[in-house]
Amino acid sequence: MLVPLALRLAFCGVMLVACASGPAAPPVPAAAPDARMAAPSPEAAMAATPLAIVVPAPSSAPEPTDAERRELDALARGDAAFDAGDWSLARQHYEQARSLAPDSPHAPVRLVRVRCAELGLGMSYAEAPHHAELEQMVSELEALTNRHPDAAPVWLERGRLLLVLGDAGRAQESSRRAVALDDRNAEAHSALGVAYLASGQVQPALERLEAAARLAPEQPERLTNLGTVYMLRGRVTEAIATYERALALTPDDARTHGDLGAAHLANNRPDRALSHLLRATALAPHRATFLTNLGYAYQKQGLLDKAVESQRRAIALDPKLGSAWINLGNALAEMGKYEAAREALQRAGSLDPSDPRPKASLSDLAELEKRQPARR
Repeated sequence: MLVPLALRLAFCGVMLVACASGPAAPPVPAAAPDARMAAPSPEAAMAATPLAIVVPAPSSAPEPTDAERRELDALARGDAAFDAGDWSLARQHYEQARSLAPDSPHAPVRLVRVRCAELGLGMSYAEAPHHAELEQMVSELEALTNRHPDAAPVWLERGRLLLVLGDAGRAQESSRRAVALDDRNAEAHSALGVAYLASGQVQPALERLEAAARLAPEQPERLTNLGTVYMLRGRVTEAIATYERALALTPDDARTHGDLGAAHLANNRPDRALSHLLRATALAPHRATFLTNLGYAYQKQGLLDKAVESQRRAIALDPKLGSAWINLGNALAEMGKYEAAREALQRAGSLDPSDPRPKASLSDLAELEKRQPARR
């Protein structure tokens, strides 16, 4: 099984992730190397980063007035403070920009961004369903769209918050509008791609995320999003190449190492996966999904003691992670510890009675017990 994955959104200038740190995006099935194993899947998240909202004016546009220059300067100073994580200073500059241009949509959108950052949410898809403050911000942005129907950043921010609320349908509508207004905006394409994926529309998601990666090839989040969808389409070789490009840009990013390791496992290369999964667990030791993926890699290489240890560490972090229980049961079965294997697989089945994999593994275990005696 592929562990539920998440996609990152990088908003013009700095990053956000529409499914990257925190809860994963909706689970999407993908082929595993072994149908009886709970194979890992790429994991990612939607993590906030500064958002450069002002689109440079085309050369044919009139020169900005002095008041517009002061607004742009205040916005730029606010963006710098936001990028540095100083929400209070960013708010001051954005408030100044709003006072300089009260009819402009740019400062209000940025102030929403500051409020989101102050909430401390991981910004993953469906991370905060029914969150009252986020819903209030969406209402404020909807009012802005009524006053500024051609302002792409407003539609984009609205779409982003709807993704966090788990409203894929409205997020898709809002992000599609942002793309129509500014088809050179990589983040708009990326947000629309995530909305499509959350709705189960993998091919349209792939098209949007390919567009985002073309427009912003220097932003690793674009590449990891794209790699994840390649995985969903079974295009594992392309996913590996895409993750490697992302890793060259962010060599110490745990999620990218985890994604690349999972892709190598899907390509039946646990030897190549191992180094990336070890690095991912070193960088993010509390990620249970990284640990179960690492255990799976150990198991594929016949290192069963290490496999069991990794699965138990994953379960200690997340007792409801079904893939870890399945992998643990299968590793114990290979070791001849049938009673412990059965207990682990039964636990996996109790966590999700609709999942056919624990039943299939229990059936395999019964056959194995007939052929080989248990070992202590």
